Amino acid sequence: MEALAKYRYSLVAGSCAAGGSFFGKLPSHLSAQKLLGTSDPSDSSYLEIALLRVLPLVLMIICNVSNLRCFLKALQMTEQTITCVVLTAASNYVLSFILGALVYREPLTALSGIGITLILAGLWFLCDGGAVESLKKDIEKEK
Repeated sequence: MEALAKYRYSLVAGSCAAGGSFFGKLPSHLSAQKLLGTSDPSDSSYLEIALLRVLPLVLMIICNVSNLRCFLKALQMTEQTITCVVLTAASNYVLSFILGALVYREPLTALSGIGITLILAGLWFLCDGGAVESLKKDIEKEK
């Protein structure tokens, strides 16, 4: 768990990136659902335009700015930049997969399940390896 605390900004940056992608796709998904029951796009009210177009766009921008802020903070906190980049990308992929399956009802295939399993296994090895290295450094400092 100590390794996850060390890389928390990387995981938050990946979550914000997944949120940006989620809110980017949301207007087209809501339009396809015909949420307010208007069949003709010219009959759209200002409220519908604000809820279906502007609000998700604003949320997408907020998520992307937060992603960049957390990613830069993660780069400052980690010793190796590759760890930060891999953790951010992997958490983005995993959360995008989960959101796509749950909200957008994207199909779950065996290949996507294998891919997510491999990504999670890689994350586990990466974070666990960092914990082992930090324990070794602590032991060497005590000597």
